[in-house]
Amino acid sequence: MPRSPQWLEAARSSGRRVRFRGSLLSLLVAGLILTAIPLVIALIDALVSLDKMAVRSQNVIDRSVSATRDARQLSEVLVGLERLARQQLVLDDQAGLEDYTTLRDRMFETLARLGDFSAEDSLRIPIREIKRQEAAVWKAISHPDNPLTDGRMLGATFDQMTAHVNTLTQVIDNRTSAETEAMRQQTERARRSTLLRLSTLGPITLALGFGLIVLVHRPIKRLSAVIRRLGDGLSDQPISIRGPRDLEIIAEQLEWLRLRLSEVEAQKTRFLHHVSHELKTPLTAVYEGSQLLLDGVGGALNPEQREIADILRDNTIRLRQLIENLLDYSSIRFQPAVLELKPVVLSDIFNTLARDHQLALTAKHIALQTKGADLTVAADAEKLRVILDNLISNAIKYAPQNSVIQLEARADGRWIIIEVADFGPGVPQEAQQRVFEPFFQGITPADNNSVKGSGLGLSIVKELVVAHGGDVILLNNHPTGSRVRLRLPAKFSEAS
Repeated sequence: MPRSPQWLEAARSSGRRVRFRGSLLSLLVAGLILTAIPLVIALIDALVSLDKMAVRSQNVIDRSVSATRDARQLSEVLVGLERLARQQLVLDDQAGLEDYTTLRDRMFETLARLGDFSAEDSLRIPIREIKRQEAAVWKAISHPDNPLTDGRMLGATFDQMTAHVNTLTQVIDNRTSAETEAMRQQTERARRSTLLRLSTLGPITLALGFGLIVLVHRPIKRLSAVIRRLGDGLSDQPISIRGPRDLEIIAEQLEWLRLRLSEVEAQKTRFLHHVSHELKTPLTAVYEGSQLLLDGVGGALNPEQREIADILRDNTIRLRQLIENLLDYSSIRFQPAVLELKPVVLSDIFNTLARDHQLALTAKHIALQTKGADLTVAADAEKLRVILDNLISNAIKYAPQNSVIQLEARADGRWIIIEVADFGPGVPQEAQQRVFEPFFQGITPADNNSVKGSGLGLSIVKELVVAHGGDVILLNNHPTGSRVRLRLPAKFSEAS
């Protein structure tokens, strides 16, 4: 692994202040905990409220069931007491009195439980009346000389006691209904309170969650953009990301990588310049020597010698063009072209290109068809000539003998569309996305005598088109061949 640069080591050892000192994992855990706290509070509060209501509901149900059962049992006890009291008045035996006493004790126990059901007078008064009237009955049957020995009066007393029991039952029912209604109201209040808490804590939870997403997404998005810029070769801006510590470390490593890439690119550029300069001098000598031979300076040449001299001169010209392409690419790539934008009539460019390539077109019997030459585009005339020159050179290289190359232009809103099409073998689908990459070598030219190119022609085209604020794409021609489509501004933008 390459050693980290001094600035990176210094940054790590300086302990500089950052927004988040923890890692991405710790930030996510802390964010999840903060997001969950409001919901946990609401849940605990709801559980406590539900538990209280459940306990109260159970108590109300138990007391209501017990009171209703006691009231029903009290009615049964009164029936039994009345029967035993009437028997005692007739028989006056000790066994009957003992049975009455046992049943009487049960009645008192029941009345005591009913008295605990509520402290309201509406319940206590009937209980006192039942006890008082039963005391009179007890006195009557335990003392035969009592005036209540009359059966009619005894029956009236029990009727009154039964009426009081009915009153007790009614009071219990009313009390049960009131407590049930109170429970319903309490449940409704708890529901509204829970909804209020949720409506309050819900936005807080959403805000915390959104904040967590922003804190995590922003540096990751920034990292993604930085990586795309590095992939596109745009490494002129320093990389600095504020966020979780592990993402900052990745950013620091990317900055180190950016500097390394910039250094490698600078070394490559220097190498290209040096090699190109060193090659141009001997190539010039070879070219001039071959031209002198063809001019007959060294004596007349026979046909075979002239053919060899022609081959030397032509290939020297082609090699020199490859070297100039290297220089042009490195100049455009690392020192962006300064454009002199002005209205350019395409007919001037088209005529110049047709004249420059006349010999190559004639040699392969290729016709150059132009269309839309009367249009005007906002461009640098020389750079536009370089763009179209590269495209036409490529088209001539791959076009078959006795074919046609189409150079067409048309207006499309605020854009001028320029297309260069040939009817050669075309570019495979899988290679179409890479033809604009530097040094990418496409298919073999149709002319086997051609010197293989450097793979920079279309790269130069793309760089210059982008510098004009346009774009370029490669399409399939029909029925065969390739079609390169340029899109350039028809007029100057306000920024220009």
